[in-house]
Amino acid sequence: MREESKNTEGIVIFLPGLKLDFSCTSADVKLVPLGSSLFNDSLTEGNQLFHVSYSTTESVDTSGFSRALSGESFPGAEIPYTWTILRKDHQVGIHIDFDDDLQLEEVFGVIDFSQNTISAALVPGDGVQEISIDPLFQPFGSVLMVVLAHYQDDVLVHASGVLENVKGRLFTAVSGTGKSTMAGIWKSEGATVINDDRLWLRKIGDRWYMFNTPMPYYAQKPLMAPLNEIFLIRQSPDNEVTKLAGINAAMRFMANGIQHFYDKEMTGRHLDRILDIASQVPIYDCGFKLSNDIVREIKGLRD
Repeated sequence: MREESKNTEGIVIFLPGLKLDFSCTSADVKLVPLGSSLFNDSLTEGNQLFHVSYSTTESVDTSGFSRALSGESFPGAEIPYTWTILRKDHQVGIHIDFDDDLQLEEVFGVIDFSQNTISAALVPGDGVQEISIDPLFQPFGSVLMVVLAHYQDDVLVHASGVLENVKGRLFTAVSGTGKSTMAGIWKSEGATVINDDRLWLRKIGDRWYMFNTPMPYYAQKPLMAPLNEIFLIRQSPDNEVTKLAGINAAMRFMANGIQHFYDKEMTGRHLDRILDIASQVPIYDCGFKLSNDIVREIKGLRD
Protein backbone atom coordinates (compact mmCIF):
# COMPACT_ATOMS: atom_id res chain seq x y z
CA MET A 1 0.00 0.00 0.00
CA ARG A 2 1.27 3.45 -0.89
CA GLU A 3 1.92 5.95 1.89
CA GLU A 4 -0.88 8.43 2.46
CA SER A 5 -0.15 12.02 3.36
CA LYS A 6 -1.95 15.15 4.44
CA ASN A 7 0.38 17.08 2.17
CA THR A 8 -1.28 20.20 0.84
CA GLU A 9 0.92 22.00 -1.62
CA GLY A 10 -0.79 25.37 -1.22
CA ILE A 11 -0.76 25.87 -4.99
CA VAL A 12 -3.56 27.97 -6.45
CA ILE A 13 -4.05 28.50 -10.17
CA PHE A 14 -6.53 30.91 -11.71
CA LEU A 15 -8.25 30.36 -15.03
CA PRO A 16 -10.96 32.62 -16.47
CA GLY A 17 -13.85 32.42 -13.99
CA LEU A 18 -12.15 29.66 -11.99
CA LYS A 19 -9.92 29.20 -8.96
CA LEU A 20 -8.23 25.80 -8.69
CA ASP A 21 -6.82 24.86 -5.27
CA PHE A 22 -4.37 21.93 -5.59
CA SER A 23 -3.28 19.37 -3.03
CA CYS A 24 -1.69 15.92 -2.90
CA THR A 25 -3.01 13.08 -0.76
CA SER A 26 -0.11 10.74 -1.54
CA ALA A 27 3.42 11.42 -0.33
CA ASP A 28 4.90 10.19 -3.62
CA VAL A 29 3.32 12.96 -5.71
CA LYS A 30 5.10 16.29 -5.97
CA LEU A 31 3.59 19.31 -7.70
CA VAL A 32 6.17 21.36 -9.59
CA PRO A 33 4.57 24.30 -11.41
CA LEU A 34 6.10 24.86 -14.85
CA GLY A 35 3.74 26.28 -17.45
CA SER A 36 1.22 27.11 -14.74
CA SER A 37 3.70 28.77 -12.36
CA LEU A 38 2.68 32.37 -13.11
CA PHE A 39 -1.08 31.83 -13.12
CA ASN A 40 -1.45 32.67 -9.43
CA ASP A 41 -3.26 35.98 -9.96
CA SER A 42 -6.85 36.33 -11.09
CA LEU A 43 -7.97 38.45 -14.04
CA THR A 44 -11.68 37.79 -13.41
CA GLU A 45 -14.08 38.34 -10.52
CA GLY A 46 -16.49 35.90 -8.89
CA ASN A 47 -14.35 32.85 -9.61
CA GLN A 48 -15.79 29.40 -8.89
CA LEU A 49 -13.58 27.41 -6.54
CA PHE A 50 -12.65 23.81 -7.36
CA HIS A 51 -10.53 21.68 -5.03
CA VAL A 52 -8.13 19.49 -7.02
CA SER A 53 -6.39 16.53 -5.38
CA TYR A 54 -3.79 14.10 -6.75
CA SER A 55 -3.05 10.66 -5.39
CA THR A 56 -1.37 7.48 -6.60
CA THR A 57 -2.96 4.09 -7.07
CA GLU A 58 -2.00 0.69 -8.46
CA SER A 59 -4.89 0.69 -10.96
CA VAL A 60 -7.79 2.93 -11.90
CA ASP A 61 -11.46 2.02 -11.60
CA THR A 62 -13.82 3.45 -14.22
CA SER A 63 -16.73 1.13 -13.39
CA GLY A 64 -20.10 2.85 -13.44
CA PHE A 65 -18.92 5.42 -15.96
CA SER A 66 -20.00 5.35 -19.60
CA ARG A 67 -17.73 6.41 -22.43
CA ALA A 68 -18.78 9.70 -24.02
CA LEU A 69 -15.85 10.71 -26.23
CA SER A 70 -12.31 9.56 -26.97
CA GLY A 71 -9.26 10.49 -29.01
CA GLU A 72 -5.51 10.15 -29.25
CA SER A 73 -2.35 12.22 -29.49
CA PHE A 74 -1.32 13.63 -32.84
CA PRO A 75 0.92 11.47 -35.05
CA GLY A 76 4.56 11.78 -34.06
CA ALA A 77 3.85 12.97 -30.51
CA GLU A 78 6.86 12.60 -28.21
CA ILE A 79 4.74 10.72 -25.66
CA PRO A 80 1.82 8.95 -27.39
CA TYR A 81 -1.42 8.61 -25.43
CA THR A 82 -5.14 8.06 -25.74
CA TRP A 83 -7.77 10.07 -23.86
CA THR A 84 -11.36 9.32 -22.97
CA ILE A 85 -14.11 11.44 -21.44
CA LEU A 86 -16.62 9.44 -19.39
CA ARG A 87 -19.85 10.32 -17.58
CA LYS A 88 -21.79 9.22 -14.54
CA ASP A 89 -24.65 11.33 -13.18
CA HIS A 90 -23.19 14.74 -12.21
CA GLN A 91 -19.62 13.50 -12.63
CA VAL A 92 -17.30 13.69 -15.62
CA GLY A 93 -14.28 11.41 -15.85
CA ILE A 94 -11.06 12.01 -17.78
CA HIS A 95 -8.94 8.93 -18.50
CA ILE A 96 -5.46 9.20 -20.01
CA ASP A 97 -3.57 6.06 -21.06
CA PHE A 98 0.12 6.68 -21.82
CA ASP A 99 2.05 4.49 -24.24
CA ASP A 100 5.58 5.43 -23.19
CA ASP A 101 5.72 8.01 -20.40
CA LEU A 102 8.68 7.94 -18.00
CA GLN A 103 6.51 8.49 -14.92
CA LEU A 104 2.91 7.52 -15.58
CA GLU A 105 0.98 4.63 -17.06
CA GLU A 106 -2.53 6.00 -16.54
CA VAL A 107 -4.48 8.90 -15.06
CA PHE A 108 -8.15 8.91 -14.11
CA GLY A 109 -9.60 12.21 -12.94
CA VAL A 110 -13.18 12.69 -11.76
CA ILE A 111 -14.83 16.11 -11.81
CA ASP A 112 -17.77 16.23 -9.40
CA PHE A 113 -19.76 19.31 -10.32
CA SER A 114 -22.10 18.90 -7.34
CA GLN A 115 -19.16 19.19 -4.93
CA ASN A 116 -16.78 21.34 -7.02
CA THR A 117 -14.03 18.76 -6.60
CA ILE A 118 -11.56 17.18 -9.01
CA SER A 119 -9.89 13.97 -7.82
CA ALA A 120 -7.16 12.48 -10.01
CA ALA A 121 -5.64 9.03 -9.46
CA LEU A 122 -2.19 8.47 -10.98
CA VAL A 123 -0.77 5.05 -11.85
CA PRO A 124 3.05 5.26 -11.68
CA GLY A 125 5.24 3.45 -14.16
CA ASP A 126 7.28 0.44 -13.09
CA GLY A 127 9.94 1.39 -10.56
CA VAL A 128 8.83 5.03 -10.23
CA GLN A 129 9.18 6.13 -6.60
CA GLU A 130 8.09 9.76 -6.92
CA ILE A 131 5.94 11.52 -9.51
CA SER A 132 6.76 15.17 -10.25
CA ILE A 133 4.10 16.95 -12.30
CA ASP A 134 2.89 20.41 -13.14
CA PRO A 135 -0.54 20.91 -11.51
CA LEU A 136 -2.01 21.11 -15.03
CA PHE A 137 0.30 18.52 -16.60
CA GLN A 138 -0.36 17.46 -20.17
CA PRO A 139 -2.53 16.11 -21.63
CA PHE A 140 -4.71 15.83 -18.51
CA GLY A 141 -4.59 19.59 -17.94
CA SER A 142 -5.65 20.40 -21.50
CA VAL A 143 -8.66 18.06 -21.44
CA LEU A 144 -9.60 19.32 -17.97
CA MET A 145 -9.57 22.93 -19.18
CA VAL A 146 -11.79 22.02 -22.14
CA VAL A 147 -14.36 20.39 -19.85
CA LEU A 148 -14.31 23.29 -17.37
CA ALA A 149 -14.57 25.90 -20.13
CA HIS A 150 -17.63 24.19 -21.63
CA TYR A 151 -19.11 23.80 -18.14
CA GLN A 152 -19.20 27.56 -17.61
CA ASP A 153 -20.23 28.41 -21.20
CA ASP A 154 -16.83 29.62 -22.37
CA VAL A 155 -15.01 28.78 -25.62
CA LEU A 156 -11.53 27.40 -26.26
CA VAL A 157 -10.11 27.98 -29.72
CA HIS A 158 -6.93 27.19 -31.65
CA ALA A 159 -5.78 30.75 -32.21
CA SER A 160 -3.23 33.44 -31.55
CA GLY A 161 -4.27 36.76 -30.09
CA VAL A 162 -2.67 40.18 -29.88
CA LEU A 163 -3.44 43.44 -28.11
CA GLU A 164 -2.49 46.60 -29.98
CA ASN A 165 -3.27 49.80 -28.06
CA VAL A 166 -6.74 48.89 -26.72
CA LYS A 167 -7.81 46.61 -29.57
CA GLY A 168 -7.73 42.84 -29.31
CA ARG A 169 -7.43 40.75 -32.47
CA LEU A 170 -7.74 36.98 -32.76
CA PHE A 171 -6.15 34.97 -35.58
CA THR A 172 -7.37 31.41 -36.01
CA ALA A 173 -6.48 28.61 -38.40
CA VAL A 174 -5.61 24.94 -38.52
CA SER A 175 -2.19 23.95 -37.22
CA GLY A 176 0.74 25.07 -39.34
CA THR A 177 -1.13 27.80 -41.20
CA GLY A 178 0.50 30.79 -39.53
CA LYS A 179 -0.99 31.60 -36.12
CA SER A 180 2.43 31.99 -34.50
CA THR A 181 3.82 33.74 -37.57
CA MET A 182 1.02 36.30 -37.48
CA ALA A 183 1.53 36.86 -33.75
CA GLY A 184 5.25 37.40 -34.36
CA ILE A 185 4.55 39.96 -37.07
CA TRP A 186 2.32 41.96 -34.72
CA LYS A 187 4.85 41.65 -31.89
CA SER A 188 7.51 43.17 -34.14
CA GLU A 189 5.14 46.11 -34.60
CA GLY A 190 4.83 46.66 -30.84
CA ALA A 191 1.70 44.63 -30.03
CA THR A 192 1.41 42.38 -26.97
CA VAL A 193 0.96 38.70 -27.78
CA ILE A 194 -1.76 37.19 -25.57
CA ASN A 195 -0.87 33.69 -26.80
CA ASP A 196 0.16 32.19 -30.12
CA ASP A 197 -1.59 28.80 -29.97
CA ARG A 198 -4.68 28.55 -27.72
CA LEU A 199 -7.12 31.14 -26.37
CA TRP A 200 -9.92 30.97 -23.81
CA LEU A 201 -12.91 33.17 -24.71
CA ARG A 202 -15.22 34.37 -21.95
CA LYS A 203 -18.12 36.81 -21.90
CA ILE A 204 -17.99 39.38 -19.11
CA GLY A 205 -21.04 41.59 -18.94
CA ASP A 206 -22.02 42.12 -22.56
CA ARG A 207 -18.53 41.83 -24.06
CA TRP A 208 -16.30 38.93 -25.06
CA TYR A 209 -12.68 38.76 -23.95
CA MET A 210 -9.77 36.48 -24.79
CA PHE A 211 -7.35 35.00 -22.25
CA ASN A 212 -4.21 32.92 -22.44
CA THR A 213 -3.99 29.60 -20.58
CA PRO A 214 -1.17 27.70 -18.86
CA MET A 215 0.89 25.67 -21.31
CA PRO A 216 3.75 23.23 -20.62
CA TYR A 217 7.22 24.79 -20.65
CA TYR A 218 5.76 28.18 -21.64
CA ALA A 219 6.49 30.79 -18.96
CA GLN A 220 3.82 33.41 -19.55
CA LYS A 221 1.85 35.45 -17.03
CA PRO A 222 -1.96 35.65 -17.29
CA LEU A 223 -3.10 38.07 -19.98
CA MET A 224 -6.45 39.20 -21.34
CA ALA A 225 -7.74 41.50 -24.04
CA PRO A 226 -11.11 42.52 -25.46
CA LEU A 227 -12.18 40.51 -28.47
CA ASN A 228 -12.62 43.21 -31.12
CA GLU A 229 -11.88 41.41 -34.39
CA ILE A 230 -11.51 37.81 -35.58
CA PHE A 231 -9.44 36.77 -38.61
CA LEU A 232 -9.60 33.37 -40.30
CA ILE A 233 -6.09 33.31 -41.67
CA ARG A 234 -4.40 31.53 -44.56
CA GLN A 235 -1.11 32.15 -46.28
CA SER A 236 -1.40 33.87 -49.65
CA PRO A 237 0.90 35.52 -52.22
CA ASP A 238 -1.04 38.74 -51.61
CA ASN A 239 -2.71 40.34 -48.62
CA GLU A 240 -6.49 40.11 -48.95
CA VAL A 241 -8.97 40.76 -46.15
CA THR A 242 -12.70 40.20 -46.71
CA LYS A 243 -15.43 40.61 -44.12
CA LEU A 244 -17.69 37.61 -43.63
CA ALA A 245 -21.29 37.70 -42.48
CA GLY A 246 -24.06 35.60 -41.04
CA ILE A 247 -23.99 31.86 -40.52
CA ASN A 248 -21.00 31.46 -42.86
CA ALA A 249 -18.86 33.61 -40.57
CA ALA A 250 -20.02 31.76 -37.45
CA MET A 251 -19.52 28.26 -38.88
CA ARG A 252 -16.09 28.98 -40.27
CA PHE A 253 -15.01 30.39 -36.93
CA MET A 254 -16.49 27.44 -35.03
CA ALA A 255 -14.47 25.00 -37.16
CA ASN A 256 -11.30 26.03 -35.29
CA GLY A 257 -12.80 25.69 -31.83
CA ILE A 258 -11.70 22.93 -29.45
CA GLN A 259 -14.87 20.87 -29.52
CA HIS A 260 -14.72 17.94 -27.11
CA PHE A 261 -18.52 17.77 -26.78
CA TYR A 262 -20.10 14.76 -25.15
CA ASP A 263 -23.84 15.52 -25.21
CA LYS A 264 -26.37 17.34 -27.39
CA GLU A 265 -27.06 20.02 -24.79
CA MET A 266 -23.39 20.95 -24.64
CA THR A 267 -23.20 21.13 -28.44
CA GLY A 268 -26.26 23.39 -28.57
CA ARG A 269 -24.90 25.72 -25.89
CA HIS A 270 -21.59 25.96 -27.72
CA LEU A 271 -23.35 26.87 -30.97
CA ASP A 272 -25.26 29.60 -29.11
CA ARG A 273 -21.98 31.05 -27.85
CA ILE A 274 -20.42 31.01 -31.32
CA LEU A 275 -23.47 32.76 -32.79
CA ASP A 276 -23.32 35.34 -30.01
CA ILE A 277 -19.65 36.03 -30.74
CA ALA A 278 -20.36 36.31 -34.48
CA SER A 279 -23.18 38.77 -33.81
CA GLN A 280 -20.88 41.07 -31.80
CA VAL A 281 -17.41 40.67 -33.29
CA PRO A 282 -16.49 41.26 -36.96
CA ILE A 283 -15.07 38.14 -38.62
CA TYR A 284 -12.77 38.34 -41.65
CA ASP A 285 -11.25 35.95 -44.14
CA CYS A 286 -7.58 36.93 -44.19
CA GLY A 287 -5.01 35.84 -46.73
CA PHE A 288 -1.56 37.17 -45.86
CA LYS A 289 1.99 37.07 -47.11
CA LEU A 290 4.98 36.91 -44.80
CA SER A 291 5.58 40.62 -44.32
CA ASN A 292 4.53 43.36 -41.93
CA ASP A 293 2.32 44.91 -44.60
CA ILE A 294 -0.59 42.87 -43.26
CA VAL A 295 -0.51 44.90 -40.04
CA ARG A 296 -1.18 48.14 -41.89
CA GLU A 297 -3.83 46.43 -44.02
CA ILE A 298 -5.72 45.25 -40.94
CA LYS A 299 -5.31 48.48 -38.98
CA GLY A 300 -6.84 50.31 -41.93
CA LEU A 301 -10.07 48.28 -41.87
CA ARG A 302 -13.34 50.10 -41.38
CA ASP A 303 -16.51 48.27 -40.35
